[in-house]
Amino acid sequence: MKRLISAVLCLMLILTAHSGWVQAKGNDISAVSEQEYTRIGEDYDILDDNVLMAKNDGSVWTWVINKDSLKTLDYYIAEMFQIPGLQDVKQFRYKSHEKNSRAIINYVALKKDGTVWYWDSKITETDAAIIHSPMGTPSPITELNQVTSLVADFYYDNSNFKTLFVLKSDGSVWSWGSEIGGASSIPIQSKLLDDVISISSANGFAYAVKKDGSVWKWSTSDYLPHNISKDKGPEQVKGLSDIVKIETGAYPNYAYKKDGTVWSWSAYNSASVPEQLHGATGARSIVEFSTMLQDRFIDSIYALRLDGQLWSVYNEDKVFQGLTDIVSIHNKVKDKYSKWYYALKKDQTLWAWEDDYYSLPKLVVFTKGTAAGYRSGEAGKSTGDQTGVTGTPTGDHSGTATQPTGNKTGTTGTATGSATVSQPTGSRTGTTNKPTGDRPETKAQPAVRTSPEISLFPFITMLQPGGQQIITVSNVLPGTQITYTIDDSSIGAISNVNGIPVITAKKSGQTVVRVTATRAGFPDETAYFLLYVMDGSMLSNTYLTAVGSIPDTDRQNPVIVEGLTQAGELVITAASSEKVAPVNGQLVVTPELMDRLAGNASKAKLAVKQALSENRITLARELTVNAEIVPTSGQSEYIFKLYKDSFMGQKDIDYITIHAGDAKLVLNVATADRLFDSRTVIVIRLIKANNGGFQVQFSDEQGQELPNVSNNILLILPAKQTNATHTSVFYSNGKKAQPIGGKFNPSQNGIEAEINRSGTYFVGENPKSFPDIYDRDPELQQAVQFLASKGIVTGKENGNFEPDSLLTRAEFTAMLVRAFYALDETATESFSDVHPPQWHHPYIASSEKKHIVEGYPDGTFKPDKTISREEMTAVGARYLHEKKHYNYPTNPENYLNQFVDKETISNWAKPTMSLAVKQHLIDVPANKRINAREAVTRGEAARMLYRLYLLL
Repeated sequence: MKRLISAVLCLMLILTAHSGWVQAKGNDISAVSEQEYTRIGEDYDILDDNVLMAKNDGSVWTWVINKDSLKTLDYYIAEMFQIPGLQDVKQFRYKSHEKNSRAIINYVALKKDGTVWYWDSKITETDAAIIHSPMGTPSPITELNQVTSLVADFYYDNSNFKTLFVLKSDGSVWSWGSEIGGASSIPIQSKLLDDVISISSANGFAYAVKKDGSVWKWSTSDYLPHNISKDKGPEQVKGLSDIVKIETGAYPNYAYKKDGTVWSWSAYNSASVPEQLHGATGARSIVEFSTMLQDRFIDSIYALRLDGQLWSVYNEDKVFQGLTDIVSIHNKVKDKYSKWYYALKKDQTLWAWEDDYYSLPKLVVFTKGTAAGYRSGEAGKSTGDQTGVTGTPTGDHSGTATQPTGNKTGTTGTATGSATVSQPTGSRTGTTNKPTGDRPETKAQPAVRTSPEISLFPFITMLQPGGQQIITVSNVLPGTQITYTIDDSSIGAISNVNGIPVITAKKSGQTVVRVTATRAGFPDETAYFLLYVMDGSMLSNTYLTAVGSIPDTDRQNPVIVEGLTQAGELVITAASSEKVAPVNGQLVVTPELMDRLAGNASKAKLAVKQALSENRITLARELTVNAEIVPTSGQSEYIFKLYKDSFMGQKDIDYITIHAGDAKLVLNVATADRLFDSRTVIVIRLIKANNGGFQVQFSDEQGQELPNVSNNILLILPAKQTNATHTSVFYSNGKKAQPIGGKFNPSQNGIEAEINRSGTYFVGENPKSFPDIYDRDPELQQAVQFLASKGIVTGKENGNFEPDSLLTRAEFTAMLVRAFYALDETATESFSDVHPPQWHHPYIASSEKKHIVEGYPDGTFKPDKTISREEMTAVGARYLHEKKHYNYPTNPENYLNQFVDKETISNWAKPTMSLAVKQHLIDVPANKRINAREAVTRGEAARMLYRLYLLL
């Protein structure tokens, strides 16, 4: 989804452009003129076949390397040309051809909505503006819809016939053909294959990878009119199995297996037998260099690995030194003997080389046709690739930049990295696109876009220095690699905590956080959000203005709504925080203090809700009010005196956070009655321990120690670990220590755990792993390791986790009791089939006392019975509703209609199931079947509980 952040005027990121004088040898960039633009990845998605898609408006552009820069410069000069009439394109193909003294251009485009658009362009030889002169407006091919991928190896014969092949969402592959220039001609189409996951083509051959891992091949010319009757259909490529993707090339093709191995075979020799490239196992992509280089330090084939470096296939410890920090590889097949490679680096620059030429990677500098290095009249000449686009910019060439435009005419932009350079700005007669800093009035923010392939949270985030925010990327396809970057590392930093990325605010300012999803065989998808770091006095006005600037189309987007909800809660917290001085060594929480906090919170909450209501933004949950009490001075021992009257009847505050140095206590106001029980005063003493933890002591007003309190209190301990996946909060009574769970809370800058007993609490490592989860997907591995390290899930007696074993009610109850710190060893149960010394007895008894999992009307619990998917989901959704105030959807069918077997969902489970789907506690599987009453596995439960645990 494209998000129009340009409308958020109050949150505009002011990034002033500067001239870019850089070096172009190896990983550096050489001195280029101020009119030349290098960091193309800032503003464009890079597609194969020399195609770019603008991130700000979805417009489509092609580019061609000027031949004069091939040998004479240390970098390539590329001209950009817009393809008119196209936006939001997923794939684009074109073909130029000389016929009867006329240049014919065929275009075909696949849009993100699954429609295919096709048109022809005819021009005279004297008209150089080929790309700018389509014969007609692009129109859809009505016979083709729900298309996910296409290939177009255009062929010409005496009948002037064009043909292409498409992959539909149902896995079927179709051919489609029509006469060139014949709008009224009857299209010819036929079905080739089913159960296909990807298609590709090069030099007259098309390939398909099927779900079973087989690879199929056919000649594209077989589907011309005079050949189609002779066609025998696609044939299977022998020797290839378990394939997940292929890369078609000039001569060799490469196939990637599920086990990570890479195989190559000849594209033109039908007798070729695939051979394994032993040094390429685990590669993301394969690139080649010319054997004519005659450089003993450079091999001919390299594998791009996860570290962003090119490793030699023949010398596994050898790295190509001339190119590092690679994000993705793109290509254009020139002919059956050569291919151009384009490498996009982390600094958003593009580097190019040809594999059949004395060519090493050089920076591609994008510029207008009159830039330095051109000779008049030759800017439109191509590199020699006769299938590529040729032409020159149109319009007024006198000082006009023929470059992509954004929504704001006459603005300049910036790139990331240590040097900032100019962005293309659009055709403006009499102007030049100078990237210097002498025009502060011409500023622009980067385009903000979230693609349909991934969903990013937050939408925006406002933090005070030292504040933190989790980054969540959802709707990610299997096999996708996610990378996170921040434009200005002095304003914020990205770290990995609990296996998830976290932003930490460092100093006041504004910057952009970027999330890139890379999946083999697909273009990279990039999403952004804006980070604003400011002190508390600026939060309210900034937030209120921002809400009013959200585009209408985004005001009910659930990701944006949740982002605005959390930002609003930050505003409320900042308004309802107070520094309090100790009295006789005690910090006393009086009714008067609570009333002041409640009054400030109520005013701030009203302002936030009014701003949201006036702008027709409906919250998915209630705003949570968290007031804060901060001692005026720091010490090693803190004593807090809490009066029951301060909390009772208080409806304007949900939680009170009391600071104790770098630790915090959080009290739930709604459950204060259970906390105090019959007492009028509770005193909590926190003493910093030698192990970095805190000794916690509960006592009554007379100083008599209480072994426990009747309701949990949240304790937040400082987190020093950069990755707390294997970290737990431990409880010690002076005799032994045991893990009690704990979850990293970035907004509180620590690991939180619920406590109800006097004792010492500290953070420690407790790594747990199980051999039978090593081959599972990363999230399941993370979930099991995370939960096991906190004592929430346990393995079996054989040392395995057994994720595929069916889950029993007793096992699930134990998981929940541990997760919510609800174990009460004094609890008793009333079920006729649960008795000590059964291992599950204390968990089921505690569950009954805390109303976590209920029993059956006949007085039994049935601990060994399996639990159904709708039962498991109901427990998780109810906790989201009760603990975090998530509302059950008023339109549950909107979420449940995604399942083809929604009739399996019981009526009582529809509200909880719809909330679980909405908040991604569970996924919609590929086959779209929920099987709601089917028994769930231990692995499924661990995954849902992990997601729930992080949300709570």
